[in-house]
Amino acid sequence: MKKATILFLTIALTQSILAQDSVTESKMIWLDLRIAQHIGLNSWSGAGYINDGLPATALTEFRGTLNMINSYVGVFADMGIGIMPAPKMKTFSLDRMPMPHSGTQYYLREMLYESGSVKASAHFKMTFGLFGNLPANENLSIMPYFGIGFITMPQRKYDMILKEHGSNMQYRTTYIWNQTSNDNAATLGYLTGKLIFKHKSNFLLGLEYTWFMNTLDFYGKYTNTFNANIERDFRVKGNKMNMLGISVGLSF
Repeated sequence: MKKATILFLTIALTQSILAQDSVTESKMIWLDLRIAQHIGLNSWSGAGYINDGLPATALTEFRGTLNMINSYVGVFADMGIGIMPAPKMKTFSLDRMPMPHSGTQYYLREMLYESGSVKASAHFKMTFGLFGNLPANENLSIMPYFGIGFITMPQRKYDMILKEHGSNMQYRTTYIWNQTSNDNAATLGYLTGKLIFKHKSNFLLGLEYTWFMNTLDFYGKYTNTFNANIERDFRVKGNKMNMLGISVGLSF
């Protein structure tokens, strides 16, 4: 009888330990699904025509986050799609743009090429980093996140012929929003900090801050069509954007 009792207790204890290990392991890796709304704290540029040609400084984000933790410190990776509102300049507006020579009037003789979205745009977004898990009480955990990531951004471009009023002078003109030194569209890198509040029901509420490490620059060029001389080319460096956001979600 003693042997049977000891055997029964041994089996029960073993099962209890395995069950606890299983629960612990299940909590080491989990997935979050979140919706976040970010608002820009400043503008893309100090020039109005540049801001008008770029998406509005807001981002609605749908993302999934994979969390892996050991005790109180872990790593995370998230991927998402962000939607930015359409730019203010829905169609090209010559009267907003800088001209080959100030004080001289020009008109659009011919549009040679145009590209870029004038509607709300989708952007791929990815972040990696570290986070902590700080239990506040039996119902609530506070999880600070710090990460580095990137978001894709569109390029908008117009190539046209501008004709000078009252003269035969004309210029092949190029305007490009979001151009890097190698003529490609910039992908913005960023640092982000998040403070996530997790309820025992697995409901998530978060505050987020994002600082973009590079800028969306504007490029313009005017080429004399009669002698192919570049009359003027210039680049306007953008601002480093800051965004503040709030997120809600569920943990699985």
